Amino acid sequence: LISAVTDAVLEEVAEWQNRPLDAVYPLVFFDAIRVKIRDEGFVRNKAIYIALGILPDGAKEILGIWIEQTEGAKFWLRV
Repeated sequence: LISAVTDAVLEEVAEWQNRPLDAVYPLVFFDAIRVKIRDEGFVRNKAIYIALGILPDGAKEILGIWIEQTEGAKFWLRV
């Protein structure tokens, strides 16, 4: 069931990842949260990082989402 759902949205995910971004975001928030994710048959703790941009009209836009093994400030140096 999960793989069927994943396969159904892969094209939309690719489009989202390649969409053009606005030239200016007056505010950008960066955050991370630790979650449990099933990975290769095991449940593991991973860090989900998110960048959220705020447009001049106040609208919010997710600029990126990343999954990493650990959480730390050094991650953002690679983005």
